[in-house]
Amino acid sequence: MSPVNEEPLAFLRRLRAIKEYTTEAVAQPEIEAILEVGRWTGTGGNRQPTEVIVIRDPTVKKQLGEWGARPAATAAVVLLLVVANEASPFDEVRVAERLCLGAAACGLGSTVATLKNEGPEAVKQLLGIPAEHRARTLVAIGHIDVEARRARPRNPQARKPLSEFAHWDRY
Repeated sequence: MSPVNEEPLAFLRRLRAIKEYTTEAVAQPEIEAILEVGRWTGTGGNRQPTEVIVIRDPTVKKQLGEWGARPAATAAVVLLLVVANEASPFDEVRVAERLCLGAAACGLGSTVATLKNEGPEAVKQLLGIPAEHRARTLVAIGHIDVEARRARPRNPQARKPLSEFAHWDRY
């Protein structure tokens, strides 16, 4: 049996939902690199039902925040996922997670957020998304505001131990 390569596993374990960003812009090459990671996400039957709208307009990001996706308001860039209504939500979530991993690989923070209430329908009107598509999930990305993160209260609930998370052969 070969030894476990801890470096990529440690990278994956460090991925956290980051909601505090600096005002620094994210460079175009970084955005494109993140999009490439998302583009190569596997999908059921290789249908590739997800498209992405890259949003940098501060007014639009603020509106997304008002529709319930609060981290979008202060992120440098927001990637809005647009999918055909019949597409699997599982595929949508896979793309979102991969975009977050791409952001982390670029040294950026990110989080997945969803539009609420009138947001999913209103964003289609605002951005010209066809009515038969779904737009509710987004990935907010930016440079991590380290000081703001340190100022947040610590979550009192630690991760469950592996013995409570995984069951072997039977529940």
